[in-house]
Amino acid sequence: IIALVLSGCSSKGGPDLNAEASRKIIKSAPDWFLNPPQKEGFLTNAASATSQDMQMALDKARTAAATILSGLIESEWSGLVKRAQEETGLGEDSHVIDQFSQTQEQVIATALQDWKIAKKEIQEEKSSTSRIYRAYVLVEWDEGAAQKRLLAKIQSDEQIYTAIRATELYDEMEEKVEKYRERYGN
Repeated sequence: IIALVLSGCSSKGGPDLNAEASRKIIKSAPDWFLNPPQKEGFLTNAASATSQDMQMALDKARTAAATILSGLIESEWSGLVKRAQEETGLGEDSHVIDQFSQTQEQVIATALQDWKIAKKEIQEEKSSTSRIYRAYVLVEWDEGAAQKRLLAKIQSDEQIYTAIRATELYDEMEEKVEKYRERYGN
């Protein structure tokens, strides 16, 4: 009877442990990752990545967040995603092989400035065989600062400044610069 109970417990451990681990990861994610904050005049993006090396996990998460953020602003993007899945065996003796590959190339039409890492958190996930670091990163881009720099560039060229001065674009940019100044007391 004891052998039957033990074998019954061990056969239930596989898929339930994976589901339990996934629920634990989601539950432990920072609130700002699951619900990124919205701030007037800012674009934000959150990303997560894992690695056996803590710095690599941070670098991967930062790169992913900044790449997505830059795509929201203005860029050209192309990518290739490959995924192969195969299951061998039957029933409890089956094994799933899942290979995922992602390659992306992004050409940013304008230099991405005025962005920063607003928040980051690193969590350690331990298993009986390895240690994995999970990094969560939130990046934000200050649209007002970018508008202020563009406005200064336009004002430096008198001909362009004179031609655009009366347009709605100039008024909109002035309003955004004023909001930026109010935020930072400039």
